[in-house]
Amino acid sequence: MQMSPKTFSFLEQAVAKWTDRVAIVEENKKTSFKELFISATSLCKLLKDTYDLKGKGIGFMCSNSSGFVSGLFGCSAAEAVVMPILPGTKSLEIENIFRESGINLLLAEKKNHFNFSLHHEKETINDDFYLYIFPEIKSTNIEEIFPGAAFIRPSSGTTGSSKGVVISHQAVFERTEAANDGLHLNEESNMLWVLPMAFHFVVSILLYVRYGVCTIISNHFLATSIIETANKYKASHLYASPLHYRLLASEKSQLKFETLRTAISTSAHLEPNVSKLFFTKYKIPVAQAYGIIEIGLPFINTNPEKQESIGKALPHYSAAILDEGMNELPFKNEGTFAIKGPGMFSGYLWAQRKKEDVLVNSWFLTGDIAKMDEDGFVFIKGRSKSIINVSGNKVFPEEVEAILKLHPDVEDTRVYGGRHPVTGEIVEAEIVLKAGASENAECLISMCGEHLIPYKIPQRILFVTEIAKTKTGKTSRA
Repeated sequence: MQMSPKTFSFLEQAVAKWTDRVAIVEENKKTSFKELFISATSLCKLLKDTYDLKGKGIGFMCSNSSGFVSGLFGCSAAEAVVMPILPGTKSLEIENIFRESGINLLLAEKKNHFNFSLHHEKETINDDFYLYIFPEIKSTNIEEIFPGAAFIRPSSGTTGSSKGVVISHQAVFERTEAANDGLHLNEESNMLWVLPMAFHFVVSILLYVRYGVCTIISNHFLATSIIETANKYKASHLYASPLHYRLLASEKSQLKFETLRTAISTSAHLEPNVSKLFFTKYKIPVAQAYGIIEIGLPFINTNPEKQESIGKALPHYSAAILDEGMNELPFKNEGTFAIKGPGMFSGYLWAQRKKEDVLVNSWFLTGDIAKMDEDGFVFIKGRSKSIINVSGNKVFPEEVEAILKLHPDVEDTRVYGGRHPVTGEIVEAEIVLKAGASENAECLISMCGEHLIPYKIPQRILFVTEIAKTKTGKTSRA
């Protein structure tokens, strides 16, 4: 059968090959590929019978579950361009993204609660989902701007400010195929899943369906729970963040993984000492994966002798270290880390730019400062962006600053990342108060909690007399 250019064909072919194989394992529930297919096609019909979604964006909020997977495919089958949104994202955050992106529909699990300021209508789609409609926002036909668009994923882009990365169906095909050249997953693989599906779904959730992988969902952070779930359902692979590996490496019980043979770390750099501790305890090496929303998964390092590296580029990708003139540097010189290969993004939906206007001589500039050794292994040395990485979740300082400035006592603010032994970084803020205002960190943190998802809320606030500025008057991020 000839492969359809649409992502939904992953599920169509999976149900044809592995009809009754378990696709998703949750607490007290197992869902087969056939059941996923039935749920997805049912949702697709409900949406298409009421709305013309072709080429238009739809926000999709759902917890880690079989419902996320079937919902993602159902929206895609309805020809919408789908933007997964992390559950717990505040109403104001959603409204701001929708205004920027020209999206006026939100499909959300019924258990989510919102306090929208924009006029909206709420309709029941089925037993699991409500559809929220925002008539004041003019819907953008995203496919007219980016032909073949399939998904949108908010990202930092190349400047540190949030942008909507547009990923086409063709890019999904290319990314999943290229990534699996490094992952080697198949219908005998059982993947233990602990990450938010809303943030990780292309070279993970969609890839797993394409290659017949069983996804075992663990929604608990405790190391003992992760190990027990892995053993109960015979997990062969673990895909997790450095936070999970730190917790597992420091676990004091005598529990061991019984069937796990592959561990992969993603979202942020895994410290070599954590990797060594994990290996010492469980006798399983940890591979470092380096993913880019604009590209996919071009690097996986399985070489234990170079644990500080993200590895060599996978076969379909090329990497280079560039100087300020965008010329390739010799080995062991630090410069701008650039990548090119299959599955490139189509462009940015807001702060709208096509891919061709972003790439430099076909290279995507990652924003990382790195060097490469003679064997092609890349070592990340730092960031040229201001993003804060909280347990693999990206926080844009400008977004938090905008919320802090809503408080009438705040004159100016600077938000930045502070080191933390468990989460890697936390959000910290410097505050300049208006004349006569009194210091009240608890009040500011509480206000942020009303508008921001928890990982974006400042954990430390320092009151200062002035904020460092650049020569052009912008907040200094150094």
